[in-house]
Amino acid sequence: MFYNKISSVIDKSDFIQDFDNLIKSQTAGTLVHNLNRSAKSLLLARAFQITGKNIVFVTADDKVAEDYLEDLDLLVGHDSAYFLPDYEVLPYEQRSPHYLIRAQRIETLTAAVSYKPAVFTVSVRSFLRKIAAKKIFSKNIINIKKGEDVNPDVLISDLVGMGYENQFQVSKVGELARRGGIIDIFSPSSHKPVRIEFFGDEIESIRVFSVSSQRSTGEELDSITLIPSREFSLHDIETSEQLWERIHKNGFYEGIELDASLLLSSVETFTDYFDQENCLIFWDEYQFFSSYLNEILEETTNLFQKITHKYKKRIIPKPDDIFEDDKYISKILTSRSTFFLSASFQEFKGITHKLEAPVTSQTNMQGTLELLDQEIAAKLQDGYRIFLQSDNKSQSKRMADLLPHFEDQVDFSIGVLQNGLNLSDCKLAIYTDHEIFSRYKRKRRQTRFSKEEALVDYESLKPGDYVVHIDHGIGIYAGLKKLSVDGNTIECLTLRYAGNDVVYVPTFQLSMVSKFVSEEGIAPAIHKLGSKKWENAKSRARKQIELVAEDLIKLYAERSLRKGIAFDADNTWQQEMEDSFIYEDTPDQASAAKEIKADMENDTPMERLLCGDVGFGKTEVAIRAAFKAVMSGWQVAVLVPTTLLAEQHFLVFKERLAQYPIRISMFSRFRSQSNLKKDVVKLAAGQIDIAIGTHRLFSKDIKYKKLGLLIIDEEHRFGVRHKDKLRKMKSNVDTLYMSATPIPRTMYMALSKLKELSLIRTSPKARLPIRTVIVPWDKDVIKDAIAREVDRGGQVFFVHNRVQTIDSIVTELRKLLPNVTFGVGHGQLPERQLEAVTLDFAHHKFDVLVATTIIESGIDIPNANTIIVNRSDMFGLAQLYQIRGRVGRSNRRAYAYLIIPPKMQEDARRRLETLIEYESLGSGYQIAMRDMELRGAGSLLGTKQSGVINSIGFNYYNRLLSKAIENIQAEKPKAEWIEDEPQKLERIRIESDHYFPESYISSEKERLEIYRKMLAFTSKEQYEALEQELKDRFGSVPEQANTAIQYYKLRMLTSKAGLESLKMKKGNVILEFENKKLPARNKMMQLVERFKYPVKFDTIKNFKMSFEIFKDKDDIRFQLLEKSLEIVEYYLSIS
Repeated sequence: MFYNKISSVIDKSDFIQDFDNLIKSQTAGTLVHNLNRSAKSLLLARAFQITGKNIVFVTADDKVAEDYLEDLDLLVGHDSAYFLPDYEVLPYEQRSPHYLIRAQRIETLTAAVSYKPAVFTVSVRSFLRKIAAKKIFSKNIINIKKGEDVNPDVLISDLVGMGYENQFQVSKVGELARRGGIIDIFSPSSHKPVRIEFFGDEIESIRVFSVSSQRSTGEELDSITLIPSREFSLHDIETSEQLWERIHKNGFYEGIELDASLLLSSVETFTDYFDQENCLIFWDEYQFFSSYLNEILEETTNLFQKITHKYKKRIIPKPDDIFEDDKYISKILTSRSTFFLSASFQEFKGITHKLEAPVTSQTNMQGTLELLDQEIAAKLQDGYRIFLQSDNKSQSKRMADLLPHFEDQVDFSIGVLQNGLNLSDCKLAIYTDHEIFSRYKRKRRQTRFSKEEALVDYESLKPGDYVVHIDHGIGIYAGLKKLSVDGNTIECLTLRYAGNDVVYVPTFQLSMVSKFVSEEGIAPAIHKLGSKKWENAKSRARKQIELVAEDLIKLYAERSLRKGIAFDADNTWQQEMEDSFIYEDTPDQASAAKEIKADMENDTPMERLLCGDVGFGKTEVAIRAAFKAVMSGWQVAVLVPTTLLAEQHFLVFKERLAQYPIRISMFSRFRSQSNLKKDVVKLAAGQIDIAIGTHRLFSKDIKYKKLGLLIIDEEHRFGVRHKDKLRKMKSNVDTLYMSATPIPRTMYMALSKLKELSLIRTSPKARLPIRTVIVPWDKDVIKDAIAREVDRGGQVFFVHNRVQTIDSIVTELRKLLPNVTFGVGHGQLPERQLEAVTLDFAHHKFDVLVATTIIESGIDIPNANTIIVNRSDMFGLAQLYQIRGRVGRSNRRAYAYLIIPPKMQEDARRRLETLIEYESLGSGYQIAMRDMELRGAGSLLGTKQSGVINSIGFNYYNRLLSKAIENIQAEKPKAEWIEDEPQKLERIRIESDHYFPESYISSEKERLEIYRKMLAFTSKEQYEALEQELKDRFGSVPEQANTAIQYYKLRMLTSKAGLESLKMKKGNVILEFENKKLPARNKMMQLVERFKYPVKFDTIKNFKMSFEIFKDKDDIRFQLLEKSLEIVEYYLSIS
């Protein structure tokens, strides 16, 4: 804790001693002024340390409260600092807070009712909100221990009543899942979910598990505290019959939190959770609180009047049921120990004592180390104790290296406050590196809850999906069904065809079935069994695919033969530059950077796609690649679609590489023609290392002396003419494509391995998903959405993609919101005017930008957190995702309103539903995959394939194409390029039921996935790992499931041994050999000698070998059979 480092210094401060005395005597009404933010944080930490009491710090809004929380994390420790976020929904909005906000509130409320004091930051809105009383909240905390008896049914009932959602699989905080004697729970009390295994009612184990893999991590717990997922339980509700009916029907309905006063016997505010003698309340800039309070009450009253007018019979809480008023604040000021912290001195009612702090802020160094050097030297001469804070160990080391003569006199520490400060009367100076270099301090605090996500399966089937069977064509998947085959029960896929025909496909033939995907809006006609339509469609497809395969191979061969650049291995500067990154790399980020640099060191021209959402660290990876190229003596071109994005990239690259002798220039309209001409000459002479620009980089006058790396951001924004020029630019240079939602063709190329693919799916900082709602045009909804954002100090994008009517939309919006300021932007404005509008919006000179899709990319405005898209049904999926991505770039909750007409096309509805399905950040890859499904591959390598894809489906098309490429590369004759692999109806036959019972794994999707996994396994170890996973997730493996695992394992071993088939009945085993894999006579003799059993041979029809394994138990027979097959494989492999 940083406080411990400085406590001995500030103990010597007379000001701090005076502050201590006022705090210890609980002198209410004390105003401490002349404080910057970090000085306030320091006083909060001091009060906490010297009193050991709870500290509640009330701020203007959630953003400010969370800023202070970061300081307090550093000063008093993560486990002693908490933030109570507000709901982030309007009163009467009939929406509940996002589950992460709920979880954070629950965690903070739990800390408040515990016996351990802490520091709490809270906005005035959250401070005044009425919530479940402490006595109600406290009784919903459950402690369980390993070895004790707990009825699992009762536990589930209690947890569901406490707001946990019962799911098949736990994927986020607030969920639980039960599978037999195993209960998975992700409680807000835990950073990761836990798996509780029961033996009857006894708790056998409590294990931590991973959301992404669903497997236990190996960490075991002796006990766990399960706290509520909602602020009150359904069991606590005492209400009217009308509300009871709603709860009985919907459980925790949307917006239930706002009805707390109507549902519960007792409500309180957050402050009421603390005893008076054990809590001190501090107010941040209290002089403004009356205006904050008036805004809250006025907004709530206006919304109440609207909602009561609209729903006259509904029971609705009054404003004073939701928030306390000014009388409550007056009561707090007179009855509680309250203190005021302020930047400046201002008189207001309630002040009893004043204390001026001898605090000054850090000098603005403007990135000049010479100024810093002089100031530190002067302060050391004056006897100051100096701390220089950096974000991480690498950056701290770099600062020490930049100031080597101060290494033993300055404390270079890790962790950064919001501001540096000087406390003159004890000679303390704190410097922050982000202020030294004039950098914006971004949010560092991660959510306490695991942000892992369960992996998405893009080809998973659900009943009703169209499917393609290799032999029978297009049908409809109707689910799994158990059938008896030769007296053994197995599971089969049910496929329905025209004329009420049905085909049952055993799960071991899953590879013959794929999900049908075609162009958007194309609903296929299902085939009739026995008709020639399917064979004809396959025949036409093969001819087209042969042409495409040849084109692909030619392209691939040309790329492989081209001699590219082998960039130098990383040098010391490269390592130093990467270490100076102020954030820790996410695993995805580190992996992507490693893959790209490895490609660059190879002399084959790199073609790699880097896919990751905004804010996920793509630019940092690109900077590292660019730095590597420059260090190797080559130039870099960074190509972006918009002028504004060019400027943003230019500023980021320049700031990041400021400490190195690298010359960076921007080529765009933001620069004068005279300066551009000079830089064109410098670029050709090799005097510019990194050129960042728009299509200006395509101009004829642009020449490079030694271009080595081309970085293309958002390729889909460039037109055909530009792409032709791109091809010429990148003939021998390494090329890195960056995109959040790559176009389907680019994604297809990556998945076909013709471009390498790197994914960054993990956000480096905690950000809430964008709440996305689909609404018809409703003036009240639009008005409330804009007003809510503007009222919290934010800005709004309003997308209207028709230039002809955009002015009338602005006029209508101005009538709705006369106090809100608007700007207009579209492609028909003069370029300079459009840039000016965009920059004005970025600098918050107006509140709402009404624009066409020019905002799709290239505008990074963290303060804009609401976007409204008019006629959203007219946009493509990837385009909508990009547009929505303009918001949600800060720690605030963002909102996207997709406005639809009364009637719309089915394909548009599916697009919008997909956008809601993938609301979380990091979904760009999923969106691109889904877009490829919805739109199909369209045009591949310039060859129109949409008709072919529509006839056989994209997945089967891709399978045939991949096979063709593989066979062409293997130099097989053309007749064998696109032959389907022969499907053996049943490679092995055993006398046992082999399937996964529904009672063991209830999810059909999960069972299908396990069958598919097993078909892909190539080693015994994979089956053993699967068995362990099943035991971990679902409990003891039942006999039929165990036999299924053995069955698929034997299929794999039979295939590896090169056998045609295997049959086992009552211990009698028959192995049939493939004719082309018959062992030599001498090897056959050695094989017989190694066998433990008498062996017989049959050569009448096919070469067969039989023997008997006499064991009573199936599992022992299977083990012995496995060893036998491994012996056969060995001797066949050396024959």
